[in-house]
Amino acid sequence: MYLTRLESKILVSLHYINFGVKEMKQSVKTVLSTLKKQYDKLNKPYYYKYAQDNIQCDCPLCRCPSRNTMRYSFVYICEKRNLIYYDVPKCASSTIRKVLFNNSHQLSLQNPQKDLQKYFKFSFVRNPWNRIVSNWKMFTTQSFRIEQLKSMTSQDVSKFEDFVYFAASMKNHHWQPQILYLPDQLDFVGKLESFNEDFSNLCNTIGEKPYEVKKTNSITKLPYWEYYTPSLVEFVSEMYAEDIKKFGYKFGE
Repeated sequence: MYLTRLESKILVSLHYINFGVKEMKQSVKTVLSTLKKQYDKLNKPYYYKYAQDNIQCDCPLCRCPSRNTMRYSFVYICEKRNLIYYDVPKCASSTIRKVLFNNSHQLSLQNPQKDLQKYFKFSFVRNPWNRIVSNWKMFTTQSFRIEQLKSMTSQDVSKFEDFVYFAASMKNHHWQPQILYLPDQLDFVGKLESFNEDFSNLCNTIGEKPYEVKKTNSITKLPYWEYYTPSLVEFVSEMYAEDIKKFGYKFGE
């Protein structure tokens, strides 16, 4: 069947109208998506937004702020105790969150309700040479972490030295420098190397009953220095130069 010239013009017009509607719908979707991102950005808790901007992670399977999961930040606030805990990964953070914050990630997705000066601000840090060994053990022995590692590289980094060089080339919140997680001023900084003593002192200071806590996730069996060569010691010291200087760490301690 042949179409008349008028019918042809009508079909062509309808085609362009339909095309225009589709384009308009796509434009509206784009605008709404942009507005939503701007709204989310404005309404995210301060510390979550800070973590997104400053603590980058290249792992596509991670659930940290870099992946925009809104699951947790790295700062836990307890209004009842007027506490702010700056959580540095691989520094007994699981234990501290469990004991003082009931392991509630929701407490890290809020803004302080008072002047920051009214809070007692604390954190725990760790010898950088030991911390990267702990990362290596975790990412090469725990099934979920192994999958995360595979999502970041196809290379075999099961050997400690290979893992260190890999970690230096990729960002992950578990091994990022510790100073990225901490403000300039803290009321208390404990060390993992003297965890029970420091944690008891912290509890006394904030009015909690002191008690000894067994460190969890401690899967390094040999002394950490047993995994190092002289050249690797120097390499890691350069990776974490600011941590070493800030917290006064030395290799072998």
